[in-house]
Amino acid sequence: MKRSRVRALESSTGSLTNSLEHSLRRKTPNGTISAGYDATPVDNATRMPAHKHVLVSSLPETSSIRSSRPSLKSEMSWQRHQVDSGVGDLDRLPNQLPQNSYGIGNGLVNAIAQGGFLWSGPSRTAYPSAMDSALDQTIPIQHSPRYFVQNGSTVPTVLPASYHAFSRPTASAGTGLYGPYWPDGAFAPYRPAPFRDPKYYPSLAYDRAHSTNEATNGQSFSSRMHGSGFPTPHLGQYDQSQLGYPYMQNYNNATQMPRLDPLYSSDNDLRNFPSQQIPRPKHQTPDYVTSLHDLEHPRNEYREFYDHRQPSNLGPNSAEFREKTFAWAHRVYVDLLSTIHQSRRVQKQDGSRHPLKPNIFPKPPRQPGSDFSTYLKPSKSSPRKHDGSFLLGPASLALRPSRPSESSSRPSSAIYSPSNRYQSLSGADRRAGQPSGHLQSFSDHYAERYRTNRRPSAPGLLPTVRPSNDPLTIETTAKAALDTLDQLCQQRNWEWVDGMLLGGCLAYGLANYKKAMGLYQNILEKDSDNVEAMSNLAATLLALNRQEEAMGYWLRAVKLRPSYFEAVEHLIGLLNFGNRSREAIGVIQYVEDKLRVNKLGQFLLPHDQLSDGDSDAKSSWSISTIESSDKMAFDYEDRDDDTIFDRKEDPAPGFGSSGFAIAGSDNGRMLALIHAKGNMLYSLGDNQAAAVAFEEAILIAAGRPRRRVKGIVKSILRAFTADQHLGSKVEISKDPILLYPEKALQTAKMIFPPHGTLPGLEFVTQGMSKKAAVSTASNSLLSLAKIYQDSMPNVSSQMSGKTVSPVRDILALYYLSLSLQPSPSTANNVGILLATVQQSAPVSHTQAQGSASARQVPDFVGVVPGSGIALAFAYYNYGLNLDPKHAHLYTNLGSLLKDLGQLPLAVKMYDYAVQCDGNFDIALANLANAVKDQGRVNDAIMYYRRAVHANPDFAEAVCGLATALNTICSWTGRGGIYADGGERDRWHVKEDNGLSKAIESLNGSGWMKRVVEIVDKQLKDGAQWGRGTLSNAIVAENLLQQLTVIENSPDTREQLQRSLCEWSGGRWEGSRVVRLIERANQRLTWHWYHDLYSRRKSYPLSRYYRPQIPANLSTPNAPTLLPFYTFTNPLSHKQIRQISARNGLRISVSTLRASWIPQTVYPPPRPPKPSLHVGYVSSDFNNHPLAHLMQSVFGLHDDKSVTAYCYATTASDNSSHRRQIEREAPHFYDAHTWSTERLVDQIIKDGIHILVNLNGYTRGARNEVFAARPAPIQMSFMGFAGSLGAEWCDYLLADQHTIPAQTLSPWRRHVDLEDKLHPDALAEDDEDWVYAENVVFTKDTFFCCDHKQSAPDVEEERTLTWQEEQEKRWKMRKEIFPRTSDDAVILGNFNQLYKIDPTTLRLYLRILAALPNAILWLLRFPDIGEQNILMFARQWATQEVADRIIFTDVAPKGQHISRARIVDLFLDTPECNAHTTSADVVWSGTPVLTWGRRTGKMCSRMAGSIVSSALPSGKDGDLARRELVKKSEEAYENEAIRLGQGLKYASGGKGRATGRLVELRKMLWEGRWDSRLFDTKRWVREVERGYWAVWEKWVKGEGGDVYL
Repeated sequence: MKRSRVRALESSTGSLTNSLEHSLRRKTPNGTISAGYDATPVDNATRMPAHKHVLVSSLPETSSIRSSRPSLKSEMSWQRHQVDSGVGDLDRLPNQLPQNSYGIGNGLVNAIAQGGFLWSGPSRTAYPSAMDSALDQTIPIQHSPRYFVQNGSTVPTVLPASYHAFSRPTASAGTGLYGPYWPDGAFAPYRPAPFRDPKYYPSLAYDRAHSTNEATNGQSFSSRMHGSGFPTPHLGQYDQSQLGYPYMQNYNNATQMPRLDPLYSSDNDLRNFPSQQIPRPKHQTPDYVTSLHDLEHPRNEYREFYDHRQPSNLGPNSAEFREKTFAWAHRVYVDLLSTIHQSRRVQKQDGSRHPLKPNIFPKPPRQPGSDFSTYLKPSKSSPRKHDGSFLLGPASLALRPSRPSESSSRPSSAIYSPSNRYQSLSGADRRAGQPSGHLQSFSDHYAERYRTNRRPSAPGLLPTVRPSNDPLTIETTAKAALDTLDQLCQQRNWEWVDGMLLGGCLAYGLANYKKAMGLYQNILEKDSDNVEAMSNLAATLLALNRQEEAMGYWLRAVKLRPSYFEAVEHLIGLLNFGNRSREAIGVIQYVEDKLRVNKLGQFLLPHDQLSDGDSDAKSSWSISTIESSDKMAFDYEDRDDDTIFDRKEDPAPGFGSSGFAIAGSDNGRMLALIHAKGNMLYSLGDNQAAAVAFEEAILIAAGRPRRRVKGIVKSILRAFTADQHLGSKVEISKDPILLYPEKALQTAKMIFPPHGTLPGLEFVTQGMSKKAAVSTASNSLLSLAKIYQDSMPNVSSQMSGKTVSPVRDILALYYLSLSLQPSPSTANNVGILLATVQQSAPVSHTQAQGSASARQVPDFVGVVPGSGIALAFAYYNYGLNLDPKHAHLYTNLGSLLKDLGQLPLAVKMYDYAVQCDGNFDIALANLANAVKDQGRVNDAIMYYRRAVHANPDFAEAVCGLATALNTICSWTGRGGIYADGGERDRWHVKEDNGLSKAIESLNGSGWMKRVVEIVDKQLKDGAQWGRGTLSNAIVAENLLQQLTVIENSPDTREQLQRSLCEWSGGRWEGSRVVRLIERANQRLTWHWYHDLYSRRKSYPLSRYYRPQIPANLSTPNAPTLLPFYTFTNPLSHKQIRQISARNGLRISVSTLRASWIPQTVYPPPRPPKPSLHVGYVSSDFNNHPLAHLMQSVFGLHDDKSVTAYCYATTASDNSSHRRQIEREAPHFYDAHTWSTERLVDQIIKDGIHILVNLNGYTRGARNEVFAARPAPIQMSFMGFAGSLGAEWCDYLLADQHTIPAQTLSPWRRHVDLEDKLHPDALAEDDEDWVYAENVVFTKDTFFCCDHKQSAPDVEEERTLTWQEEQEKRWKMRKEIFPRTSDDAVILGNFNQLYKIDPTTLRLYLRILAALPNAILWLLRFPDIGEQNILMFARQWATQEVADRIIFTDVAPKGQHISRARIVDLFLDTPECNAHTTSADVVWSGTPVLTWGRRTGKMCSRMAGSIVSSALPSGKDGDLARRELVKKSEEAYENEAIRLGQGLKYASGGKGRATGRLVELRKMLWEGRWDSRLFDTKRWVREVERGYWAVWEKWVKGEGGDVYL
């Protein structure tokens, strides 16, 4: 989306404007800005190019700051690799804001002008990570099966970062944790479903609600800007109920939360917290292990067991003893895992490389405190329910209530004595609903241990846990427990299933895998369908690196019991680990199919395969990823529901509510499973299927009564529409509903009253399980919204079934996602989306919501309160209060500021982003571009280098670096390419700065080769865009029907059908379809014109309906290298053409799918009576070279022939040029604040016949206006020296020198549909042609130059004689070069240095070497290029030659033109000629020697046209043209030497000289008053003839070029 939204600041007038009046401007890829290198003021009215935005996915904010980018080749393992998180720069960020007097509003702008203006970002107080979408948030990209770790992410993803033009949203590849899965769908091995991101840790330093209050009531936009660092967010002032947290309603203030135990919190986490009561973890450390000392020295209860653990001491109540033993062993297993966890963590902190145990640990059979008497098969002695059905296996073990004999008050045996802890459990120490004395479950117990030990403490606090010499260490204890369980199992003839399962867990934890396998296999030998043993055996095999066998066991377990989520999750994880995502998707689909409830509400599985929600989910944990444990929390809650046996008689709560045969308590796990499926489908490039999966996940959470997501969207829209109209019934608006963050946070409450609780998650266990499920639902909403946003133009048909703004529905999804889980990344995406909305929120909304967020919006020109841009600021600010170190938010905020012309503030925002993440390549590239626009090229190069270092494949950084290096002629290692026999890029620069011929390196070398390779690959990929669009028979037939109506003839239909079939599945399919549709739109306008004004008939509007771009055709990407950069890079004609064409195609698709485009084509204008209405659209009606050259044109039009309408898309700078155009143009519109729709409507209203594009692909262009096709004929000239390659440009204005006939496309008729089907019109792969547009060839030069009317010295110069001119010239020469000898020949070039390439500099050095008395005068343009030029000159020539290259500063415009007379011969740059500079120089009388190196580049041939038209007609003029306009490098070099050697200055003659150069100078100086080049009136009359010629051709339906 290479767009440039026009929102320029109103420039102040007065002295600043006067000083800018004639300042020399420098062209950039996006236009021309003040030079700024000689201390001349920079024009603040000049808009900077819009930069790209970063659309963020699920980067965990706590890990968003990284200092290193892991190699793409790094080995992936089950162990999650932690990326270093220290950047260093963060430590330099200030904690405290400096006080200042700047306020919001106008004071903000004043502060910027004063230069003391900083945005103070939020504080360094860490806000816990919010989970976000699993998607790499970017426009559709080429999907790859490879897995990457990127952008500081600690999570592998299949989606590499995609980078696009600076003006479109792009994305980091940041990722986060979603349910038990990675964003690409990979399962984090044996992570329990309740595991989510760190903000759900009970040990948060402060309640999440307070952070959310910060987000809406914290740092304002103005406070960020006024400080010098990140401001400290204050705890909020909002009531929780106002902020829409459905699961935080019970915590309205910190005092209601337990106090934080500082023992288990890092100093870094606490040091910045406000000095008030801080929440404390809900769960405390188990009292029997309160320190590492306890882990190494067990309490007396263990010793007692060791002393009496012989079987001979068993009491008569062996079942009770087994139960006590099981509970004790269970606790030992907990301690063992906790010890291993801490040991791993400390070893990691110490850098130890000691081998670690596996990352996964088996699931124990059940929680202690339940019946232990189950056997392998139900028997008569097995407990039964009242209906006689048997309690089956482990499911019964965890669900039966504790019997009195199982309480801690029962008598102690000689072997086992319950802990005093359990004997004293009461009151607040008990869990809610738990009977006194109930033994704590394994899950709760283990959760406590991980909760309290979640974070590493300060260095040295947690020493490495090593086995001690004390035989009673945890390891020894575990071995003892395993021995005891062995003896008890043996006593029960190996039929005690739970004992064997727990024994296998202990053996596994002790790394005795053979023992573990034996126990699990023993179970399976007796019961081959025991899925618990099967799953644990698979885990053991995986630990032994026997992955295929492990996969086989898990697959078997899934087939036996599809509802056994542990096996499903582990199998998915293992498949993803092997890059077998499609098989993983198949497994999930199998589970869905087996568990899905059919339309009649019947379950498809027998009772013994139905939900394990009452058993498996009760202790729903599996194997923990140890390296991830620092950020892990567990949440296992006891459930009161009974085992489910007969669903018809005794269903579990919420059974089937998800649409699957599972208990309502398991809805969260099914939600996570399907969400992971969506992630994997997205990673495989199947966005449509991914959207279906995310929609399914959303519906599980929202409740099945809502059959489609569009129902949820309608509920949201209806709720806010009713709220906006005070509850009255009104039709839902088709426009987006714009809400400030405070209001958006109420979305869930408004559609799920009263607390915003998702109905589908009603039965999910409260606590982290519920929060995790809500978070996954929020992520699914975010992911679905992002997919719709990627294909935004298609959303209306997919979601709503009617034409509405797709932004409306996407925003609704984002609002709900944000209200369920306030997330900085969601706020970021909402901000990007809102910035594209050109409407404003209703006044009632703005007033009601202006209390907090609205007041924080800056008062900038172009920021209307309640507008999309204003709300974008509000959401960015909201997100930064949630996460003060969110690099993407700062980057996008910088881009928005740059769009608004606030370049200094944009630079500060980019700088903050880089401080937050020193390797954030997008922020680095944006910062580089911004500082380059400030003239800080060296700083730009530094940032580009950092971006390339962070991501060597980042095309924008590579190309940006190359461009910046070329700008200052820093060619070290440039290398070059070999093409056209070595002629295209003759001389290459090596790493040692030496020169080599192109022919010596046939393969090319250096960074220039890299740039060309990037471009070539992108263009080849672009040829595949849209491939397969017509493979869909319905799409093809629909398109055929729409097109056939336009040209209603059987032959046309047959030809169209044949062509569409030929195009289907081939290269260029997408672009051909779009161009055909655009041609159809033009043809419809032509038919409408003749219906109205020739046939005098009026037809229904349906006759003029636009053909629609197929919905399955996405918006194309544009190449990284902008069309402007093709001027100076050694690209082929084909590459140059295709770069422009791809940019034009992207603009076409984006515009034609805009919501404001009407269903019909725009009505044609009335026939001209008497004059043609010609519209000129430009951002350069200011102090700009275009205005200098054309300022008199618009008033010189003959009003009987042409009436000019000027549409200025930038604010006035109050320069004389702007004032003259405003004064003389018959119709002038200041449209700088107008939306595209409004501007198009005005053009239609004005009845414009021909619309002229004076920008092309330069900054400030409004090309989307032309893509909308508001005029029958559209042209381009003067603004861009090249082809636009777009269907929305019909004609170029040129002459036969600048566009030779051999560079035109093979097919020159562009009228009807058949023209787009002709084989010669389908020559996309041909190499030589460049220009697809028709051309109006002028008789003389096409270049307009108004110097005779507007040159600063024009009045004075008119009265000078040739003798006086000679004396004036000599005097000025002595002033500028006082030490230059009188006989010196002054060669000069006043171009920017980026136009000088190594081949050109070598050419200049050869000319200097041949002219010993010559000097070469160059400009410090920019200044830092001087040293590079001199360095290469010394190395490639001699010191003496290098000393004769003289640099001076850039001069203001008037002085620049005047002092050009000093130069004896101007040496033009062959690759990209001097354009305006050539006209300036020949106006001064100085001859210009030029050569167009590239036939297909207009920019390489323009000086030849300018010089030729500046010389007089006739024999003398023809001779001079042959002398000054050369056709080869050798001829150029020889002519320069000949002319220089022939110039002889008379000694003491005060400038009197002889030679051909003197004759040429006199010819130019005396002839300029009659020159065709400077005769603006002549140029206007010729152009008017061209306008009428193309209009008459259009009316007649004729095509072809026009020769005047």
